[in-house]
Amino acid sequence: MSSFIRMRPEGDTLRVDDLPIRRVPVIPAHLSMAAARKVALLKQVSLLLVERDDQIVGTIDESALTEENDLTEVGAAMRPLATWLRPATPLTEARELFIRARAVTLPVIVGGFVLGATTRSDVERARS
Repeated sequence: MSSFIRMRPEGDTLRVDDLPIRRVPVIPAHLSMAAARKVALLKQVSLLLVERDDQIVGTIDESALTEENDLTEVGAAMRPLATWLRPATPLTEARELFIRARAVTLPVIVGGFVLGATTRSDVERARS
């Protein structure tokens, strides 16, 4: 994905795949929050995907990274993966999903594969 917004032909709406899609590290659910913080700091991200038994099962976001105890297991602190975006999602719908999920960053998934993540600020910037 490019880091700039492509203009679609007149009449077409902007979609999630017009936004920057960032890579998101995947960490195992059994790690401690202290280890999760180290990964987030090293990768300079505010969202981590959580994996258990070879499946993505949740996310650790900025609030969990800030608030959870160091010894808490990631699997206990994660938010279940209930909201995500698809590349073809129109930005208007993406904005509504961000609002309903009260999320700053959401994963972008297609065909069961995680492409990465995008941010609400990217959506807001593209809509203005």
